[in-house]
Amino acid sequence: MSNKVKKAQNKKGVKDASGQGMPQMLMEYITAAVMAAMCVAVSFYAKDGYNQIGNAKFAAYKMVMMTGFSIFLAVGAVLLCARMYKNRRERKLSAADFAGRLKESISATDFCVLAYLFFMTVSVVSGGFYEDALWGSFGWNMGWMSQLGFVLVYLAVSRFGRHYRGILAVFCGSAFLVFLIAVLHRMLIDPIGYYKGLQGYQMAQFLSTIGQATWYASYLVVALPVGVVVFLLAEKTLWRVLGGIYTAVGFASLVTQNSDSAYFALAGFMLVFFLVCIQKRETLNRFVEVCTLFFAAGKVMHFLMKIHPNPDLAYDFITALILDGSITWIFLGFCLLLCVFLYGRRNRPYPVRRMQQAGRAVALAAAVFVIMMVMLIILQSRGALSGSFGEALSTVSYFNWNDTWGNGRGRIWSFAVRVFAGESILHKLFGVGPDCFSSYVAAVHGEEAHLLWGDKILTNPHNEWLTTLINTGIFGVFFYIGIFVSAVKRYLRAWQQDELLVGVAASAVSYMAYNFFCYQQVCCTPFMFLLLGVGEYVYREKSRQTKQVS
Repeated sequence: MSNKVKKAQNKKGVKDASGQGMPQMLMEYITAAVMAAMCVAVSFYAKDGYNQIGNAKFAAYKMVMMTGFSIFLAVGAVLLCARMYKNRRERKLSAADFAGRLKESISATDFCVLAYLFFMTVSVVSGGFYEDALWGSFGWNMGWMSQLGFVLVYLAVSRFGRHYRGILAVFCGSAFLVFLIAVLHRMLIDPIGYYKGLQGYQMAQFLSTIGQATWYASYLVVALPVGVVVFLLAEKTLWRVLGGIYTAVGFASLVTQNSDSAYFALAGFMLVFFLVCIQKRETLNRFVEVCTLFFAAGKVMHFLMKIHPNPDLAYDFITALILDGSITWIFLGFCLLLCVFLYGRRNRPYPVRRMQQAGRAVALAAAVFVIMMVMLIILQSRGALSGSFGEALSTVSYFNWNDTWGNGRGRIWSFAVRVFAGESILHKLFGVGPDCFSSYVAAVHGEEAHLLWGDKILTNPHNEWLTTLINTGIFGVFFYIGIFVSAVKRYLRAWQQDELLVGVAASAVSYMAYNFFCYQQVCCTPFMFLLLGVGEYVYREKSRQTKQVS
């Protein structure tokens, strides 16, 4: 048999095994095109600089989604009808067999996504703010249509994401440019002309092509782990170099974006990487290299930002510690010494089981640390800690819970808890509607809100999980959290099949940690669902290949 015949048969076998056909391939190309367009449009589009940039980015996202998914759904409907007609004519599947296959094809993450869509739709009805729920509050636009778009992004990529490498190349390429511009902006170098005519205090608040620094940080913490995992786990030198450059620029931006919330995200995704890397000596060495790169980025940016300092840029606590603190020099030196030590022991046996136990101990210690910090905040705020220890804690704003805690989140969270506590059973279970928090507050708690914030509108509680609880109810938030928890759990169990699963899991943890202090918006949430879809597609494909081999 000739080589050409063998290649043709192999090619046909692969196509048959993967269920490929012309309509399927068309769906895959449409998916790739729509996702790539979304990555570029949301990352770079701005109608008039930073003026109403959030609305401009949502307009770009809306146009891509409405156009792209209209084509996607039309082609998908034709494909579905063709398959149903074929199955009916050939009578291959009974209704029971079809239901069985459908059940097998839906993962735990898929189920949570679909359940969230259902209860989010129910919240529109239970809330009663139908017009507001459709597109959401002005300037935020996280209503039902946006939530539907997130779900469609996940479903499209998880089922038709064969070109996910190309999608990720566009996503990471766009993110790299966004990071680089943000680093230059912190040195008051403006290659895109967005700072023209702005005052120093305004330059301190806006970054790169994303806009407000908090929105920028939400984009950063979702995109950064994808590049870090390449630097950590890639085998080819070229990919490691590219991943290292991406990681270095991302860290340089992270230590200068000046939002403490981003460091909670950093802690989350670095913990994921540590638990994975500790299983092998080589990957543990690389993890220490990443830590070294982070502290080095802080010190390099400390000097670079002296070239064109912005006197109106007041550092948050952790940013000041990373850039100017003497202790971070000690951390950098320790990481360098640890790199040398581990490199010197590269030929010695590696105690895998002992190191895995150490990893679990670190994870437990991290959980205990978080619980202790919460307890200290509670005790300190109630005056239960006295003496020198209590006095020392009183000097750190994080341990003093009051209305100004966390840039005003103390007041906002307390108010949001009272709002939920005063809701009816219907609203507690099913919510007031997607992005309808402000509408509900104006209708039911308008007087109290006016006393607290005057004419300003509180659009959300600045905590995505609390916001989702109020907007979509107990059922909605349960399945929404389930999307991330199930994905992280499943992807980390199967990460050895494809290292990209680690990056997706790390981004999910990073997103959850950051948005404990922030909120859904167009600059981060669509990309998170895109990455979850990529992870699901990779997981499904690797599992299918494993079954075929066995």
